[in-house]
Amino acid sequence: MDYSSDSRNWNEFRWEKEIRQDEKRIRHYFRILPSCLDLPDEEDSIISKLMAQPDLVPSNADISNPENYLDIFFEDDEEHLDISDIKDRRDSEIYLDLHKLSVKWNILLVHDLRQSLRRQGMVTACTFGRVIARSIDVIELDETQIPEFRISLLKRILRGLNDLLGQINSFSRRQHSLRNKLDVFNHNLHNIREKVIKIIDETRAK
Repeated sequence: MDYSSDSRNWNEFRWEKEIRQDEKRIRHYFRILPSCLDLPDEEDSIISKLMAQPDLVPSNADISNPENYLDIFFEDDEEHLDISDIKDRRDSEIYLDLHKLSVKWNILLVHDLRQSLRRQGMVTACTFGRVIARSIDVIELDETQIPEFRISLLKRILRGLNDLLGQINSFSRRQHSLRNKLDVFNHNLHNIREKVIKIIDETRAK
C-alpha cells in the first residue's frame, strides 16, 4: 500500500479502490506464477505480464529505476508484527478471534468435511487467511494517522466475514451432519462482525 503524502489525503472510498486494486494484483500474480516458475528469466516474465496491465500498477508508483521491479507491485515490509505481543495491541481481539476460528476450521476440514467438499473447504481456509491478513493490517495501522484507510480495511474485513458466513451456510446445507458444528462457526463469525462494525462506528465518530 502507498503511504505517500498524497495518499494520506484520500477518503475511505479512494482507499477502498486502492485495496481492491491491491487484491486484484495479488490474484493476478498467483494466476501467472505457475507458468513462470523455474524459467531462467522467471522474474522478468512475471514483471512483463504484470506491466502489460496498467491498471495493476499501484497509484503513485515510481517505475523509473526501481532496484527490484516486484517492489512496484508488492511492498516489501522489513518489520513484521511480533505475534507474542499482539494481545496488548489495539483491536487485536479481531485477529485473535479469527485465528482461533481458522484453526478450528482447518481441523474440521481435515477430520469432518466429506471428500467431495474438501476443495471448497480449502477456499474457505484461504478466505480465513485473507481476512486475518487484513486484521493484522488494522492492528499495525496507527488510527490517528489515516483513519479513512483504517475504515476501508475494516470494511474489507466485513466483506470477508460475509463471504465466510455464506460459505459456512453452504456447507451446512450440503453436509447436514455438520450443522451443529457449523452453527458454532456462524455464531462466532456474527460476533466478530458486530465487533468490526462497532470499531468502524467508533472510528468515524472521532
